[in-house]
Amino acid sequence: MIEWQLPRYGRGPYDEVPPVLERVLRSPSSDEEAWRELWHLLATEGLTVCAASFAALPYLRDIVRAGESAAVDRALELAGAIVAGVHQDHGADELVREVAPVIAELRRMVALRIDGGGLSPASAMALFRADLAFAGASGWSLAEYDFEDGFYTVSCPHCDLPVTLAIGDYGQYSAHRDWGEGDVRRPLHPSPADELSSLGKRMYDTARALGLAEMAEGLTYLFGRAECPDCASTFIVADQYAADNEPHHSSDGPVPAGGW
Repeated sequence: MIEWQLPRYGRGPYDEVPPVLERVLRSPSSDEEAWRELWHLLATEGLTVCAASFAALPYLRDIVRAGESAAVDRALELAGAIVAGVHQDHGADELVREVAPVIAELRRMVALRIDGGGLSPASAMALFRADLAFAGASGWSLAEYDFEDGFYTVSCPHCDLPVTLAIGDYGQYSAHRDWGEGDVRRPLHPSPADELSSLGKRMYDTARALGLAEMAEGLTYLFGRAECPDCASTFIVADQYAADNEPHHSSDGPVPAGGW
C-alpha cells in the first residue's frame, strides 16, 4: 500500500492518488480507466500539478523500468507533463529537489525511448515535450508546434508592436494585423540547421530522430530571424517568444541549471 506524507498546500489531490496509482501499478498495460484517472489527478487537463504529482514520479519511473511496452510511453508522457509544471505554485519545491535523481533517470529513459523508434505521432510529440521538460525548458515543453497553420504572437523587442508570426501552410512571415488596412507582412528567414542555438539544435535533432520532419523544418523558422513590419528591426523569433512566455527561473528554485 502506498503511504505518503505530502505538504498540504493549495489544491489537492492528496489522499485520492494512492489507490488510483496502485491500480495502475497492478495493471500498467491494461487498466485504461486507472490511467485516465491518474492523469486527471496528477496533471489536470495536462497542465495543473500538485505535490502528489511529484510524489508519484518514482512510481512512474518504476513502471518504465519494468519495461511493459504498452505502459512505458504512458508513464514517460505523464512524467513529462508533471515536470513541465515544475514552475507552478504547487508548494512542493523541496519534494522536487528530493526526487531530482528520479527525474534525471526519467530524462535518460526518454532519450533511450526516442532512440528506440517505433512511436506513434502522438507519442512522439509527447516525448518531444517530455524531453524538454526534463531538460528544464518547461516553457518550450508547453509551447504549440502546429506548423501546418500555426501562428505565434510576440512583442517586437525594439518598439513593442504585437507581431504575428505565421509558420506553416499559410506561409512563413511576420505581420502586423491591421483589420482596416490589411496585414503588413515581412518574410521570415530560417536559421540553417547547423547554425541553430544549442536549444534550437537540440529540439531540431530530437524532432528529426522522432520522424517529425515537418516540425523540424518549422523549428528552423521558429529559431530564425523576423523583421518587425513597423520599425524594420530584426530579432530572433525564439528569443522573443521565450522572453514573453518562459516561466521565471529563480536562482534558488528547484530546477538545476540545464535541467536534471
